[in-house]
Amino acid sequence: MNTPGSGPTSLHELKLVVLAELVIAGQPERTAGVPMEEVLFVRLDADRYELGLHGLLDAVVALERN
Repeated sequence: MNTPGSGPTSLHELKLVVLAELVIAGQPERTAGVPMEEVLFVRLDADRYELGLHGLLDAVVALERN
């Protein structure tokens, strides 16, 4: 197990962290009272972040296979 702030120490732990982040990234945001322009901007950033997480997950899975 890691100490707080030390980060994952194995590919398996990194995979679990990425999967947990994907769950969080996939949750809908509360946007009541937020201007539409800001909602769209935040959603675009969230989509980019989620895409990056999927890329990282693919890389971890590829490394685990080797």
